[in-house]
Amino acid sequence: MAEAGREFSGSLDLAGLTRLAPLLASREGTLDVSLVLDRDEAGIRFLEGRVSGRLELECQRCLGPMAFPLESVFRLGLVRGEEEAAGLPSPYEPLLVGTESMLLAEIVEDEVLLALPAVALHREPHPCAAQQPEALPEDVQREHPFAVLAQLKRDK
Repeated sequence: MAEAGREFSGSLDLAGLTRLAPLLASREGTLDVSLVLDRDEAGIRFLEGRVSGRLELECQRCLGPMAFPLESVFRLGLVRGEEEAAGLPSPYEPLLVGTESMLLAEIVEDEVLLALPAVALHREPHPCAAQQPEALPEDVQREHPFAVLAQLKRDK
């Protein structure tokens, strides 16, 4: 397909992305995907893509749902071995291709997984409930944790 200069665009259902599904709070929705397979002026076969959409992740602080706007752009150099991968110029990440066919949806899913935050947390404009300090009633006075030790010292 890279030799022919193919372009694809469309949407991908989140429900069909089985490796991504356990990380989502909701599997409803779609991702907008556009892909280009071609050769550059140096003869390097590549897959260039853009994935965008909105994912519903689980906040690791409050365990509630949080919206994550996804916008991922990638450029993969199609290589057949480690030697070719080592020779790729800097704008490319290597994608090892073999004799078996590859599903573009799986490649897109890989890129979405790489674009996710390591730890999903609500951000400043919409802090989660777990960030809000619990208010103590004003008439409750907290005893100092070492007050018992101070009393024992006085009793000696």
